[in-house]
Amino acid sequence: MSSDSHTCVKFFRRRISCRCLDKKYDEVKTISKMGVCFNEECPDRRVERNKTMYCSGCRCITYCSRACQKADWTAHKQECDEFVARIAKFEAEKQS
Repeated sequence: MSSDSHTCVKFFRRRISCRCLDKKYDEVKTISKMGVCFNEECPDRRVERNKTMYCSGCRCITYCSRACQKADWTAHKQECDEFVARIAKFEAEKQS
């Protein structure tokens, strides 16, 4: 899935030292940033990023609605537990 124009231009504008992307950035900065619903059965998987909802367990996966999160739970459950375990391990190592 491709990224939105706003995100691409912003990414390259920060990494290219010249001012060549300033005008293009002014054009695209009003375009909404897009995210993705991880429910593969979702009819329109692209969603405005500010409207996405994160999995309340792992906070790594996004959905467009509570219904999509609920529909994807059986597929995501095992992965969610693995994410939570990895995050906990990382946080424990960071503390020591």
